Amino acid sequence: MLDLMRSTPRRGAYRPGRRGRVRGGSAAVGVLCLGLLAAACSSTSPSSSQTKPTFSSPSTAPGGTGETIPAGASPGVTDTSITVGQVDELTSPIPGLFKGAEDGTKAYFDYVNSQGGVNGRMLKLDAQDSGFQSGQVASITATQVRNEFALVGGFSLLDGAEKPIIDLSRTPAVEFSLDPSMFTDPLVYSALPNPGNHYPLGFFKWLKQKYPQAVRKVGIIWENATATTKTSESAFENAMKSVGYQIVYDHGVGPFDTNFLTDIVAMKNDGVKLVFNLELPDNYAAKLAQQMQQQNFQPVHIEGAAYSSQFLKLAGSSANGIYIEQAYALYLGQDASSTPAVDLFNKWMHKASSNPNFEIESIYGWTSAELFVQALRNAGNPPTRAGLVSALNKITFLTGDGLVPPSDPAAAIASPCFLLAQVQHGKIVRVPPSPPSGFYCAQGGYWDSPGYTPMVRPGT
Repeated sequence: MLDLMRSTPRRGAYRPGRRGRVRGGSAAVGVLCLGLLAAACSSTSPSSSQTKPTFSSPSTAPGGTGETIPAGASPGVTDTSITVGQVDELTSPIPGLFKGAEDGTKAYFDYVNSQGGVNGRMLKLDAQDSGFQSGQVASITATQVRNEFALVGGFSLLDGAEKPIIDLSRTPAVEFSLDPSMFTDPLVYSALPNPGNHYPLGFFKWLKQKYPQAVRKVGIIWENATATTKTSESAFENAMKSVGYQIVYDHGVGPFDTNFLTDIVAMKNDGVKLVFNLELPDNYAAKLAQQMQQQNFQPVHIEGAAYSSQFLKLAGSSANGIYIEQAYALYLGQDASSTPAVDLFNKWMHKASSNPNFEIESIYGWTSAELFVQALRNAGNPPTRAGLVSALNKITFLTGDGLVPPSDPAAAIASPCFLLAQVQHGKIVRVPPSPPSGFYCAQGGYWDSPGYTPMVRPGT
């Protein structure tokens, strides 16, 4: 089940609907001693007189173009361009894993550049492959924060390796974070905030009202593959229990578990009336649906990661009736007539790549780029990192023009809004309580983990 990261973070908690186990996350610290950050790897205390490394702008633009760098500008900024970095899993653990993040970010940059860029500067993306190695993530990030303005749109299972570097260099990272250590980092900004310990309850309360008996017999099948999926699943369960759900079956499946008959039989024996699938990629979700149909097991079935044409092809008639709850518009085309941003997104995705990847990571890349550009317009001219951070701290409302529910990136508060769809006659369609366009915003409050404190940003 290396399709791990293809599922949906609940309400912005990553939709790990893809694949891969996180390996060697702690190795990033050792890698930081490579060149650029060597001076920072000492164990001396903050009161030590040792001088920390600086991250000054090089004398010429990255790549040796010789473009003029304005006085006072940050790295990656010239008179005509701004270059930002990004790290994704592109070749491993499987080819093209998170190419969608690169495609989505580039597509939005191409759209902005077609309108003249930002304050006369064209946007450039330096997307690099992690190779699914935390040391590679750290090494690439160290180079990027030295030479480039910010990190934008990255999507990596190993993004925790970025944390020491962005914190030391004070480089803002505008991206959807996956590693729990990044959830509360004050320099990470997301169009779909994922605090991990502050979970919206609106959907659970709505569902309980619609199916009051079913919530007393809940079964959960989730992908137990990374620290991220474990953290997300734990928050999901705690939030659910806080409003009276009773979980009678809970199984975290491994990355190579492809047969769900044992789970289905156990849930039938336990009297399960409501089933949630968390973080299962579309091919595994389809297998589960087929086996449930074969066993005549017909609970209320809610998917968090099955929004794809591939799921419908694989599952066939067994998909009919399944609910799909998510935190983004039906961007594959169903919402094109009601949400102009869907058409815009599709148009520029096809311009950015001859074979664009329309997985959910592309939405994260696109909306991260949009959040970055919105802040960049107010980050000074020439822009500085400090100016960018200041501008990001003022963005308290973002919707991606309808692609994602309204959120507060500055405060890192997950949106209470959701979209509910259902497979009907082989098609994915909106169903109540979702409105004809946009999202249903239930004001159901939040579950907070013990010790939860709101985000405190630098300079606020």
